[in-house]
Amino acid sequence: MGSNIDPERNLREAAQLLSQEFPGITFSTVYKTAPQYHEDQEIFLNAVAKAQTEKDPEGILKVLRSIEESLGKSPPFRFGPRTIDLDLLLYGDKILPSLQEWLTNQKLKTSNSKLVVPHERMHERRFVLEPLCELLNTVGARHALPLHPVLQESWDSLLSKTLDQSCDRMRLSL
Repeated sequence: MGSNIDPERNLREAAQLLSQEFPGITFSTVYKTAPQYHEDQEIFLNAVAKAQTEKDPEGILKVLRSIEESLGKSPPFRFGPRTIDLDLLLYGDKILPSLQEWLTNQKLKTSNSKLVVPHERMHERRFVLEPLCELLNTVGARHALPLHPVLQESWDSLLSKTLDQSCDRMRLSL
């Protein structure tokens, strides 16, 4: 989850709405990160959440899109400023579309109707990997998913490749 428009308020509101949908959800600490792809905008605040649910990936995506809509997500252009951005990064070790499609499709296109799990760019982004590793370092979590389901590389190894990207842990919890 990320925001760079009134980010503290929007992350807190998103966390509250997510908690209503997914009781027992846990959140990482919030991280301050520089914008990527389009750098001429405000810094982002980002966090990662972990939840147990009976919903399938498509059901989770519908919930995330509904929350984004309720918080007024309307970036003026791709990778532009946003009130909130909620992505489904992982669903256990599930791979959608199939492993073969994931590996052969260099640029998987996502839209509201196309779901890609694990998120196709998460391994390139420190603002995802840093809070994800924080959550995975909780007791027992690392053993549940020790490797990226497609790349079969450890999360720490993937994180080490992104350390040149700006990402500062804040004292802000959700």
